[in-house]
Amino acid sequence: MKNSRKKQDVELLKLYTAVDNIQGEIIREALKNKGIPSVKQDLGPGGVMNLYTGNSRWGEEIYVAAENLEHAREILENIGLEDKGEKQG
Repeated sequence: MKNSRKKQDVELLKLYTAVDNIQGEIIREALKNKGIPSVKQDLGPGGVMNLYTGNSRWGEEIYVAAENLEHAREILENIGLEDKGEKQG
């Protein structure tokens, strides 16, 4: 039986650069609670550091679908994180 799902391309835009894995998970959980899916990209060797130490000081970038960007920014403001003025490009 073939998979009947069709692949949809979603434009992802950077929402925020978290200082570490802990802040990144707080942000991602806040977004999830409001129904906004997100993905993260570890910076530098951050992914390896997360495996060995449980955290990384290299930071991580949080991405959301373009259609959710404005709502996601509002959520960040509501949890006390200011918009760093990151421009997409």
